[in-house]
Amino acid sequence: MRGASKGRRAFILGNGPSVNREDLSCLANEMTIGMNASTLLEQRFAFVQNYYVVSDRRFLLHPTKREWGTTQLHSETVRVIRRDLRDVDDPSLESRTKYVRALKRDGYSRDLAAGYHFGCTTTMLAIQLAGYLGCKEIYLLGVDLRYSPQQPRFYSEDEPQLEDSFTSVQIWNIANAQRILQTTGVNLFNCSQDSLLRPYVPTVAFSSLFCDET
Repeated sequence: MRGASKGRRAFILGNGPSVNREDLSCLANEMTIGMNASTLLEQRFAFVQNYYVVSDRRFLLHPTKREWGTTQLHSETVRVIRRDLRDVDDPSLESRTKYVRALKRDGYSRDLAAGYHFGCTTTMLAIQLAGYLGCKEIYLLGVDLRYSPQQPRFYSEDEPQLEDSFTSVQIWNIANAQRILQTTGVNLFNCSQDSLLRPYVPTVAFSSLFCDET
């Protein structure tokens, strides 16, 4: 997988509420890396995720959420899963799944074959995957990092999983990834106007990345 998407731009689909404001039908011809519930966005906007990542055991143990990462996932999507979750994953999907070893919490890995730094957010696995694939520009969608009790994510949950105690760790690791990627000529951008990343990662409007063809 190293360099498989060299020079392309990648769109990482976070699960924050701000992603509901975007017209993701623009992603039909783009390289996308989804995570967790991004399968719902794929179905809503009729595009196919190139890659899909999961690093949280709770997600695969939840009966409804598990389906988004297994039976409802498009057959052409390559799954990249934290190796620790192999025991609770669907064994029928092993042929299209890459299991990646988790290293220590904080940091950035240039080599997914050796493992990745988890940074208390699945977004970190997606970012390190995009870098490993050789993407030149990486855009974060829905990475708000604002876990409000009312709606922490773009979809409804009966029992929301809140991550407030790890927010500072998440911000540090994503900002650190941005700095490291920049030294290699790779640019990481935040597309959420609501994100707590705004002071640390350059922000661009998602709509500005596409030419108006009308």
